[in-house]
Amino acid sequence: MRRILCEAANAAGKTRCRLSDKFKVLMIRRGRKRAIFAIAHKLLKTVFLLIERSDYYRDADTDYEALAVQRNALRWIKKA
Repeated sequence: MRRILCEAANAAGKTRCRLSDKFKVLMIRRGRKRAIFAIAHKLLKTVFLLIERSDYYRDADTDYEALAVQRNALRWIKKA
């Protein structure tokens, strides 16, 4: 489980989300390995909270409506 969480934390550090910003700040202050473990711990807490609430993960920094429009734009143009 630890390896999977560390892999996910490392991947989260390379995306455009709130965890990425936190990872970059921690990496400067604590180093790469400690930043990965801190983000893995944050991911674990988030997963358990989402399971407890039976909810989906919604990142506060991501505009999901704009992403849906970008994905479906080609389909909408082809139909016209």
